[in-house]
Amino acid sequence: MSSLTILIPARSGSTRVKNKNLQKIGKMSLLEKKIKICKSLKIGKVVVSTNSKKIAKLSINLGAEIPFLRPEKYSTAKASTVATILHYLRFLKNKNKKIPTYLAILPVTNPFLEYKTILSAYRKICRNKNMNSIIAYTDANDHPFSFVKIKKKLLFNIFKYEGSVYSDYERTQDWPKAYIGSAALKITKSSFFLKYLNEKSPLFGIKTFDLKKTIGLKITKKENFDINDKNDLLYAEKFLNKND
Repeated sequence: MSSLTILIPARSGSTRVKNKNLQKIGKMSLLEKKIKICKSLKIGKVVVSTNSKKIAKLSINLGAEIPFLRPEKYSTAKASTVATILHYLRFLKNKNKKIPTYLAILPVTNPFLEYKTILSAYRKICRNKNMNSIIAYTDANDHPFSFVKIKKKLLFNIFKYEGSVYSDYERTQDWPKAYIGSAALKITKSSFFLKYLNEKSPLFGIKTFDLKKTIGLKITKKENFDINDKNDLLYAEKFLNKND
């Protein structure tokens, strides 16, 4: 039977927004909001990976598991999500604990990701057992056809789509639909990462999903909204107030 662990990366030390994971939008902090929606799913363990005692204490009070405090070498601004995943899986293996079939990576900085979307993603990856990963995607704000490079003061298109460029179309409305991958939701089989456990540091190019065996789940732009700076926090607060 398939098992799932929802892994929430929540380190302290954000450079753009101090204590970002603990910032509030509405009445709840980003961390509290994410843990509560994950716990309400009742489809697997909810684990928070953090280097902060304060975040750890709050997470435990909200019902999440804190199996360890993440080492600082995996908690710097340059540390990747893959490093966090591998550290968690090494911990399970070293403690002879059961490794889940799937790992869901849900950052706290996407506060509008909906309950039904997470549940739908898990059900979809379970149905597609020959796939290793599912990631969220949404409509791109800017079409790749509009991107150019400058060479000897001349403009050249960067992207082609099935051999065509933007000038092959009379109207922008006729451009093929473009999407962008989202960090809001990724679910990957743990087995995909196990082969990298003996690496002291993640190999360059390792992703949080299997590039060759990945399916997608479309989410709204609202769900994709990611908090990176103070302006994003203000926007999220205004959005909540507008919809109350």
